[in-house]
Amino acid sequence: MTTEEKKVRDFGLVFYFWFLLVLAAYAFGVFSIVQLADANQGLVQWITEKFGDATAILGDYIWWAVGIAGVLFLIGIIFAYLQVWLMSYIGAEIVNTVIFGIPVVLTGAGIYAFIAFEEVWIGIVLIAPAAFLLIIAILVGKRVVLGSKIFEMSNEAVNEEKETLLPVLFFSFMSIITIVTGVSSAAYAGANIDKYITSNWLEYLVFFILIYVYLVIHWTMLYFADAINICIFKRWNNYKESSIKYAMKDVWKIKGSIVMFGMFMAFFDAIIKTIQFFANRKFYKNWKNNKVWSTTMKVLKIIFFIFIFILKGLFKILKFLNYYTLTIIVVEKQGFIRSMMRSADLSLDSAADIIVGKTGVNIAKGLFTIMTFGVFSAGGFFLGYYWLAGWIGITAGSYAGLSYTIWFSLAVAAAFFFFGYLPTTAILRPISTAYKTILFFYIADPFRGHPGRRTRITGDIQESLDKIKDDVMETYDKEERPTWNKPEEAKV
Repeated sequence: MTTEEKKVRDFGLVFYFWFLLVLAAYAFGVFSIVQLADANQGLVQWITEKFGDATAILGDYIWWAVGIAGVLFLIGIIFAYLQVWLMSYIGAEIVNTVIFGIPVVLTGAGIYAFIAFEEVWIGIVLIAPAAFLLIIAILVGKRVVLGSKIFEMSNEAVNEEKETLLPVLFFSFMSIITIVTGVSSAAYAGANIDKYITSNWLEYLVFFILIYVYLVIHWTMLYFADAINICIFKRWNNYKESSIKYAMKDVWKIKGSIVMFGMFMAFFDAIIKTIQFFANRKFYKNWKNNKVWSTTMKVLKIIFFIFIFILKGLFKILKFLNYYTLTIIVVEKQGFIRSMMRSADLSLDSAADIIVGKTGVNIAKGLFTIMTFGVFSAGGFFLGYYWLAGWIGITAGSYAGLSYTIWFSLAVAAAFFFFGYLPTTAILRPISTAYKTILFFYIADPFRGHPGRRTRITGDIQESLDKIKDDVMETYDKEERPTWNKPEEAKV
């Protein structure tokens, strides 16, 4: 057993406690669903009586609906990969155009406002942020160009390693189960907790633990999916054969550290959500008692939202500082505490590169959303209007000035968009993971690699890296980092 393996296995037992926690949480969630259904038979009966005809229609066509949903999902995956393929060729140009183009457009709009309107403040409102963004773009322009090319390379990696979608889709499916069971557990606990607990502080503690448990499940499953993809992209980068099977074996060695990291992030997320839950509960309890009380509560509500906004901002900073934590856990196989410390240092050093990566993913998300909305929603509406409505028998009647046919077609368009959009959002996660992995290898920790490592870095990226190498290295000279070398037989 090597020293590295011993470090990793020290946390292994935590994984099994987490797995038992998952089983217990899902079991309690199912129990809560059954109990809530039994306690609300009147509501169930009312829904059945009110929408009995609609339920019968759905029952007649349920398998058609399932089949269409499956086909849409497959088409959505293909469509999303076509977009990734396109971004692997022109992703850098799109990112650069948006980042440098926004200040230019705002500047042009500001100049036009000075000419077209008498109010000078309109032009100032447009010119001021444009000048600020333009100065930043110029100062970090070389880093932006480099980051955009690495983003394009990340799309290439996802396009070649299509199996990276599977861990994310599995996580998405498990997230639905976690959300349903978690909400049901919270609803059941909220309806029955007064029978057993009279102290407000104990009630707060119980709800915090309940929310924390389901958030631990969510964050840990997310990190396991990302860790598998990091292993795949790591081997892809080194020209080695990669597969989910190999990646899962590699991730199994660091399962305890991943769970610990998930528990750490879930703790702060749970604090925010618990405060939101109880604050809303208190605010709305006596909202309409009288005008003075109502006005006071509105003021407190504003203060509450400001407080939550600050907490969420701090949480975003925490996530930013941990940008490389999971990558370091997977690549260097260190414990999560040491990985967090190194990640904080590297994240501060490479802040510009991280921002470029997040900007690129957000641009891609916007483009994907627009294209998916146009193709799937328009196709769904016309299909529902000209074929499905008549086939099912929805031909007469109206509601709120619109015919049932139009309402039905809008519903079909929404369903088409939903099932087309899901694969698109799922694919964005591997793109972000690939960018993070590649950025770590070439920019975030340049002293870590060994000279003879094979890479997929392209000529234009190397050229951009050489141009800004001195500038980049100056930001990484805060401390002396030893070169990370593994034994020859253990190199990957």
